[in-house]
Amino acid sequence: MVGGAPQSKREGRRDERRDGILDVARECFLAEGYAATSMSTIAARLGGSKGTLYNYFKSKEDLFEAVMQRQCGALANSLFDMAHDGAGPRERLEHFAESFLRLLLSAESRGIQRLVVAENERFPEIGRMFYDLGPKAVLMKVGEYLADLMDQGVLRRADAFVAAQQFKDLAISGVLQPRIWGVVTDEMTDAEIEGQVTCAVDTFLRAYRPD
Repeated sequence: MVGGAPQSKREGRRDERRDGILDVARECFLAEGYAATSMSTIAARLGGSKGTLYNYFKSKEDLFEAVMQRQCGALANSLFDMAHDGAGPRERLEHFAESFLRLLLSAESRGIQRLVVAENERFPEIGRMFYDLGPKAVLMKVGEYLADLMDQGVLRRADAFVAAQQFKDLAISGVLQPRIWGVVTDEMTDAEIEGQVTCAVDTFLRAYRPD
């Protein structure tokens, strides 16, 4: 539905085709890296021509950005419901921290982070793109929520964006990077994730307790 009008069958097929391209492109980028993946590679995996691919995306960078937008959009949809169900601040922060941690620990998310780090020196634009669509967007949204809590007197007054960064760091401290680099290969158990989240929220709320 766009503007209240039903989507035509042609538009629906185009959207399905675009989603299929994004699925294959994501797989290629993760498997081969940004530099080694070409539009020809993606077209061959799709079983079509480069011309068809260019009908949807004008360049490889444009296609990579669309992959990141979809990936980060899913992140936003799963994490940003910070004010739902009438839950209190602690419950909302726990919900965010757990959802954020589980998503970052997923194999696909770890793969994307490795890809961006590996390719960023040669292609700094993909690092900026990933940061703007992912981490920055998350921090801005969490910062807005923390600013509301500060206005309500629930948290002491401070720079809400800095507070969001600190909360994010507490949520992933000691568990994410070892798994990104393959130092730790075991998956976290539900009990370990719950313990990590509880510790992060407790520490954050103590640090920002009103004076």
